[in-house]
Amino acid sequence: MTVYVDLVFLTNLAVDGTVLLTTAKARRLRPRRRRIALSAGLGAVYAAAMFMASVPYLYSFGAKVLVSAAMVLCAFGYGGPVRFLRLFATFYLVNFATLGGVLGIAFLLRQSGDPWGGMTFTPDGGLLLDWRLQLGLFAASFALSVWLFRGASSSAERTSRLDALVVDVTVTVQGESWSCRGLVDTGNRLYDPLTRVPVLILEASVWKDRLPAGWADRLRGEPADKLIAELGGNGDDGYAWGDRLRLVPYRGVNGNTKLLLAVKPDSVHIGRGGSEARAYNRVLIGLDGGSLSPDGSYRAIVHPDLGMSDSADAIPSQPA
Repeated sequence: MTVYVDLVFLTNLAVDGTVLLTTAKARRLRPRRRRIALSAGLGAVYAAAMFMASVPYLYSFGAKVLVSAAMVLCAFGYGGPVRFLRLFATFYLVNFATLGGVLGIAFLLRQSGDPWGGMTFTPDGGLLLDWRLQLGLFAASFALSVWLFRGASSSAERTSRLDALVVDVTVTVQGESWSCRGLVDTGNRLYDPLTRVPVLILEASVWKDRLPAGWADRLRGEPADKLIAELGGNGDDGYAWGDRLRLVPYRGVNGNTKLLLAVKPDSVHIGRGGSEARAYNRVLIGLDGGSLSPDGSYRAIVHPDLGMSDSADAIPSQPA
């Protein structure tokens, strides 16, 4: 079999460079390109030297670890033992994930009916895998593996950031309580304009059995003041929560002012990660007719004055 050392060098240069850039992406770093190129060049030289010199100790486990450590140091610097170990572990994780993806695709495309036909054991106990993969297909498989890894890494990072903002919400009205998960939205600055009470947004479907018939669905497309008008001039007309209903003006995405149907609860308890929940009395519950989360991971949008408040003490003001 003919091995072209220059092709080995260029292939490993591209692969090592991509792995280093993926490692930087996973660790949210922005190293200089020259450092990435120099580190990838070090790995490519090491791979090419395998076919140019016969030095057994050069390709031992310890030597490979030392070369990998040198590549990580060259690309990202040291910055302390904890930082270095995290980078080193991420570097190997990316290597294993991408190489595993390439091998998986290669075996998936095998035409042989015998899955063990391409495996051979050497006299010294080694395992040879006979699989033929053209350079173009290898590049495509490697790129696909890197893309899948980065997608999974980004998704996990987004999920982690989202979980940090999710809290447990319990709303109490007339002795009854409803619990759900809520997302603290720092961009939600909705207050009742008269009392300056913060407004927590809740899916109307949570209270479907406590709202007048059809309201939970009609809130999607009908104005809130129309629904209030149906209750009669006094605002209650026999409805148990009639005296708790409010209309809160807000500005929509298109700039038009709309009215949000809100309910005054007895209290709202908000906790995070098993910690003791804080009680809030000065709060309104705005009702949204749709779904606040595409995957149902939360059903409320929590005002930052509630979800991020350091104190649960109520601030005196006018009744909401």
